[in-house]
Amino acid sequence: MMIILKRLFLAVIIFFVFSNVQAENKIFNMVFVPASEKGDESDYTSLISIVEKLTGFEINTVKVTDYNAAVEAMRAGRADIAWYGGKTYIKAAEIADAEAFAAGVRPGEKNANYFAYFVVRTDSQIKNFSDIKGKTLALNSIGSTSGDLIPQVELSKINLSTTNKKHFKNVFYAGSHDACLLSVLNNKADVCGMSSRNFDARLADNTFKIEQIRIVHRSDPVPPPPLAYSKKISLEDRKKIKKAVLEAHKHGAIGGYGGKMSHYIEVNDSDYDLLREVVVLLKSKQ
Repeated sequence: MMIILKRLFLAVIIFFVFSNVQAENKIFNMVFVPASEKGDESDYTSLISIVEKLTGFEINTVKVTDYNAAVEAMRAGRADIAWYGGKTYIKAAEIADAEAFAAGVRPGEKNANYFAYFVVRTDSQIKNFSDIKGKTLALNSIGSTSGDLIPQVELSKINLSTTNKKHFKNVFYAGSHDACLLSVLNNKADVCGMSSRNFDARLADNTFKIEQIRIVHRSDPVPPPPLAYSKKISLEDRKKIKKAVLEAHKHGAIGGYGGKMSHYIEVNDSDYDLLREVVVLLKSKQ
């Protein structure tokens, strides 16, 4: 009888140990919007590695071809965590149970905000922002915050609209911030509306020289592109992921949208109400 009890006790111990290992061996998929030609997920390799070590979770990366696909991936349960642009996050929060929780701060900066730039070649006849009327304008992709939404807002401030054929010779979406910039460098567009983070990243990796480009307009600060997780993830696991991301800089060098990050700060869904108001405002003017 004693032998049977010992075996039963041992079996129970093994069961609970195995169950705990299984509970921690959770796999989450992380999706990325296509903001860069360079491969956005590569910027997050170190961060993901540290978060995996701190949580015991496994995080696989998924890159999609457009902003809508990034939202749909989370809605369909194919993605649990995402790096979204601000405008894309708003849509994901609305239809895919996404919840923003963190944003990266770059070295030397005080917050996670960034800007939309309008850039031209140095030899361009465009000297002032208003000079872009009648020119060929390149943007990122429909749904991009700093490559579509905010440029639309800035244009409206000088009474220009991409939907008014009298205002521009041509308007086209290049497909990414990098491609938008290259369209100006290669004389395919006169001016480009793009993210300041991509601008800085491509300058840093020598895609272009600062002597080749002029910034003719900079927007007001834009709420940062957030990391978001699905509310379908248990609250306990969300807390673990969030805590790991916010403490990751203590465990090694980390990156994010635009390259190297000094650390991540907490963001909340309400931080994106400003963008929600902008979306509504632009729709009312169409």
